[in-house]
Amino acid sequence: MLKPFERALQPCKPDLRAGPAGPAWHTDKDRVHRALFWLLLSLVVLLLAFAADGTVSRLLTLNSSTFLKSLAVWASKSGEGWVIAAVGAAGSLLLFMFRRFSASRAVFFVAATGLLTGAAATVIRSLLGRTRPTSHELQGFYGVWHDSHWIIGKYEFGAFPSGHAATVIGLATAVWLIDRRLGALAALYALLVSWSRIALGAHHFSDAVAAGILGIYGAHLISARLVPSVQSLARNLQNAWRARKQVWESSHEVRR
Repeated sequence: MLKPFERALQPCKPDLRAGPAGPAWHTDKDRVHRALFWLLLSLVVLLLAFAADGTVSRLLTLNSSTFLKSLAVWASKSGEGWVIAAVGAAGSLLLFMFRRFSASRAVFFVAATGLLTGAAATVIRSLLGRTRPTSHELQGFYGVWHDSHWIIGKYEFGAFPSGHAATVIGLATAVWLIDRRLGALAALYALLVSWSRIALGAHHFSDAVAAGILGIYGAHLISARLVPSVQSLARNLQNAWRARKQVWESSHEVRR
């Protein structure tokens, strides 16, 4: 059975059982065509999401204190970056201490992917300056400057895309690349967090959709770029851990 990281890398590996490769320009042309197709599809989905913003907001926004609102608050807090970082670091370290090195690498990869896609969303939304649904300003994109003031980092102008949604959708995609069954569970968690951001009036529907596109594409890109580095770092840590343990065991035997 392939290890989790090998499975994550599988889509990036060439099929050695296939016949002789065609000309390089054919491969590049197919790659460009696929990229254009997914880009066009993403733009169409995003435009439809913009058109559905008002309807979805009316259906999902919670205005009264109910069980659903409490659930939305809890789900929203669970998708914050510091929570993902703390749980990911603790889980990876704990698994490493128990010598579950493959699982430790997988947890680190998943958490790092979510944090990176969430950070990318934060940078983008700071530059675009879209108003949140609860903003007192006229709804729109204001960029980085409005009313003679910088608005970078202002909560009221940080809607598009959703940082929470980009974090958890990137995380869920990373889990999916490793294990499909766990990925399905992670996708449910990502949907819950994304719903909570709309239900609490913190984001428009299109903010969550844009975050989903960013999270999915970002996770695939990170998988291709980050996994080899994580594997190399993990091997070095693993070898250092084993060498230190052997030294400790040897010194313990000498004392006996």
